[in-house]
Amino acid sequence: MTTANEAIISIHPRHAHAILDGAKTIELRRRIPSVSIGTRLWIYATRPLGAVIGVAIVERIVRGDPEAIWLKFGHQTGVERWEYDAYFDGAQEAIALVLTQPQRNVKHVAIEHLRNLRQGFHPPQVLTWISCEEARSLRQMATVG
Repeated sequence: MTTANEAIISIHPRHAHAILDGAKTIELRRRIPSVSIGTRLWIYATRPLGAVIGVAIVERIVRGDPEAIWLKFGHQTGVERWEYDAYFDGAQEAIALVLTQPQRNVKHVAIEHLRNLRQGFHPPQVLTWISCEEARSLRQMATVG
């Protein structure tokens, strides 16, 4: 059984660290599954780290024209304008996940441990929901509240 409150999201290590440092408060996506306000996102830093390194909460979700999203949130994205333009090249819509309450794990939870939570676990392309039991185990392994 899954919960609409907790999910694992894959993020490049550079951006994952910027979110957890508080320097990046907007996670940009071209598309995203239904995420609701208040969702706890476990941040999986992709290779070379390959581990869940922290969490953040979705405070708001803003969808719009890429230019409008840049004008509103560009300074919070942790990317240069040229990177933003390259990422959204050809896209009709940009999605800004406004993140709050970033918290680093005391311990990184490596992919091997994630596979102990869910047999056959593979890092999500975008995001994967986790069950209440999986979230509880992840909190214990990461030693976060």
